[in-house]
Amino acid sequence: MRALEPWIAALTVVMAVGGWMGAVPAAAEDLPDLPGITSPDEAPEGCVSCHTGAMSLKNKLAALKHRNIDGKVEVIPDDCKSCHSEDQGLESMAMVAHSMHYASISNSEFITKHKGSCLNCHMMATGSGEVTVKSGPKNR
Repeated sequence: MRALEPWIAALTVVMAVGGWMGAVPAAAEDLPDLPGITSPDEAPEGCVSCHTGAMSLKNKLAALKHRNIDGKVEVIPDDCKSCHSEDQGLESMAMVAHSMHYASISNSEFITKHKGSCLNCHMMATGSGEVTVKSGPKNR
């Protein structure tokens, strides 16, 4: 599965924009909402941009009874990968993040508020099409 993760992310972005690529929109308002491409990027640091206050990752992890990561994790989600990998016997961060954000499609805030856009968590270079995961320093 690990080898497929970059392809899954890229395919998801292609599917998201596939409906309008090649077509000439009638007007700017006809463009899809693609954060960082067709609209401002309101989550430039991915997880830490959205998960603040009561929704902070620290609170979310505590609710899940996750072990304390203070002192070990400084950049999210990059540092999370030190444990969340096949080498460590845990689900990859891609599997964890995707299952959490898309688990309850009908009432997930990621879907209802953020439109489920992959580009809230991922960046796509407009020149090369390279897809990467956004990261940032954890919220204090």
